[in-house]
Amino acid sequence: MARKIDIDDLILNYDPEIPPRRFRGLGLEAMTAAFEERLPRPVPWPRSSPTATPLDPPPAETDSLERFAGYDAVVMTWTSAEAAALAALFTPNHLPSQWYEYRHGVVTYVPLVTGARAPFNDKQKDMARYYHSLGLYFPCTVGKAKVLLFKSGLHLDYDGPAVPVKRLVGEIVQAIKPKVLITTGTGGGIGKSTALGDIIIAPVVKFDCTTQFKDEKWATAPYNSSPLPAGALAAITPTLLKVNSSQLPGAPTPKIWNGATDAIVTTDFFGFDDSTDHFKLQGLGRVCDMGDAMVGQALHAVPGIKWYAIRNASDPQIANPSGNMEAANKEAGQIYTKYGPFTTAGSAIATWAVLETTFSH
Repeated sequence: MARKIDIDDLILNYDPEIPPRRFRGLGLEAMTAAFEERLPRPVPWPRSSPTATPLDPPPAETDSLERFAGYDAVVMTWTSAEAAALAALFTPNHLPSQWYEYRHGVVTYVPLVTGARAPFNDKQKDMARYYHSLGLYFPCTVGKAKVLLFKSGLHLDYDGPAVPVKRLVGEIVQAIKPKVLITTGTGGGIGKSTALGDIIIAPVVKFDCTTQFKDEKWATAPYNSSPLPAGALAAITPTLLKVNSSQLPGAPTPKIWNGATDAIVTTDFFGFDDSTDHFKLQGLGRVCDMGDAMVGQALHAVPGIKWYAIRNASDPQIANPSGNMEAANKEAGQIYTKYGPFTTAGSAIATWAVLETTFSH
């Protein structure tokens, strides 16, 4: 009999490159799929193909990020599955198991991360790379642009009231001083019209904190992202998208949402939209996540950096006619692990499009 799914652990830590053993016995289809069936397929980049630029010798985990000062862009993602999917398209010969570990000054973060469920504090054997780690990173190029990919080891919803991820974002941008920062990853689609695989390039990202941060002055604060460079939307072509959207049910053509009401909604707990509107997300935006608005807040202290928030709908609205949230959680977990890497290809392509059109001249 399959065990009960811990949806928070699954969303944060399921890794399609090397699936953690603890997720066996959950009845997840993705856990029995072959390696090549778990990660996005290569796409036919028309120009400016992302190219890994490994360091020789590799950096020590205690090294700072100052060697990347002057890099054009930072692309920041959050979960293990997001990092694996991003790497499959940007650094395909260097998947996250080969990314560099970042523990520079980590001792000052240890007292700040008090959350019992924070990956930062997880001592399980298969979480060793994330225990007391601030993240994983790998450099690459997109055309003329030097880009640092960064998978955060800190998480707004799990680390506790000190919100150390805000400090981490500030540390990254102060060390590198990029022209562009892109936050990207998966999200839960809000409303019936947001389909599995759709891409959201949000003009606004806003908090919807109703639990641990509900009394903060920023609990519902919005943050505007930067206007898209000319040609960015046109660069996200069906030819690029169909390679991996063909792995989704019905092989859809993902829709790109970029309208004034297509907000990313940052919650202070793991939530998703279901047909009962259990978490009261409907009408707030296009997709929900657990971190982007805090990046927007952190960047307020560092003017001059263009910021883009790009998400993919790794879950559509979950049908829940009986109001059974345990069953809805299980369905969300099945969809995320089976299809999330392929939906993430869409937001990775959108990330490429923003970088390519920003730095191609």
